[in-house]
Amino acid sequence: MEVDRPIKVLYFTHPAAFNIFGGAEIQMMKTKRYLEKSGKCFIKLFDIFCDKLEDYDALHIFQMSPECLSLFRLAKLKGLKTVLTPIWWEPYSRGLEKFGPMAFARFCSNLKIYKMITFRELYPFKDFLDLADVILPSSEMGSMILSHRFRVNPGKFFVVYNGVDDRFAKAEPNLFVEKYGIKDFILYVGKVGKVKNLLSLLKVCREIEIPTVIIGDAQPFEKDYFMACKKIAESSRNIHFIGSLPHDSDELASAYAAAKVFVLPSWHEVASLSALEAGLAGCNMVITQRSSAPEYFKNFALYVNPASVKDIKEKILEAYAKPRTDELKQRILNNYTWEIVAKRTMEAYKLALKR
Repeated sequence: MEVDRPIKVLYFTHPAAFNIFGGAEIQMMKTKRYLEKSGKCFIKLFDIFCDKLEDYDALHIFQMSPECLSLFRLAKLKGLKTVLTPIWWEPYSRGLEKFGPMAFARFCSNLKIYKMITFRELYPFKDFLDLADVILPSSEMGSMILSHRFRVNPGKFFVVYNGVDDRFAKAEPNLFVEKYGIKDFILYVGKVGKVKNLLSLLKVCREIEIPTVIIGDAQPFEKDYFMACKKIAESSRNIHFIGSLPHDSDELASAYAAAKVFVLPSWHEVASLSALEAGLAGCNMVITQRSSAPEYFKNFALYVNPASVKDIKEKILEAYAKPRTDELKQRILNNYTWEIVAKRTMEAYKLALKR
């Protein structure tokens, strides 16, 4: 299907998205903004009460959330092209990778007995991937994992790397330093939840006594974990728990510029926007090895085993001892801006329309 007008695309994600707001929502809204700047695409956030699917060319779902599946199925039935940004990484279950519920759901889907309602409702990944005309993982590694794990045709995948605003390259430390009186600290930015492995990071930072800044609020439904992290911070002279900052705030950009080392020791991660922002602002990087980060940062970051507190400690100290360089900053500017994301996404829409 070829169109001689702007492509009309509906965007949708899980209903609670903008009451939580994190990396997935930023990714969706930045993609929308930069695509619309091109004038080649009209994008509408789907309104379940007003919008009709048949008025659009394509439906683009961000995140394989169970609440989105019925709309994805209906769009396919009505003849829309279906585009999926999966925002998925195989969860790490600390010993249960081969025997946990995710593995069982994958086993069922691959054997075509994916009809047990519990697993189909809770783990609809196979359905999403089969329904999509084009799948937009945020890394080649993510593409290979999804294709292999769920037996999906590799030809359906079209990698669109995550992006970052170039404003972080111009950030200055003064605003943050003047407000909090600290500089050259260890920095974490993100939700405070179990998957981020923040407790391990805080225990390490309390021991090594380097100034540490935590920016983020509680992951929904994980208040106990959040309070456990707060308790460690409050008992430590060197840990500063700031709370959440708006993504577009000058203070957040200044925090990145004032930090020496950015640390993200998650149990698993897709493609962290905060890591891209920190790298662009000039931080030395310590990132979980259970992610696509090596594809983005190559040898300009240190990668940690999230199960090893010893490894986290050693890599932080190594990164802290290194001088800053602009090499990673230049790599990010050359490959991972939102303008580049928008261009690649537009190519994906054109590909979907041809199928």
